[in-house]
Amino acid sequence: MISLWESEEAIRAFAGDDLERARYYPEDAEYLLELEPRCTHYEVLKGPPASE
Repeated sequence: MISLWESEEAIRAFAGDDLERARYYPEDAEYLLELEPRCTHYEVLKGPPASE
């Protein structure tokens, strides 16, 4: 599963200080095949607009 967040601070507000520990909503078990204990974060960078 992939989720997009506005900032690391937004992630911390939801997940707490241990950013690699996965957090789930109670209903997630109904929709996910596995509840992984750890997660990985990636920084998505937006490139410059293509020149016309």
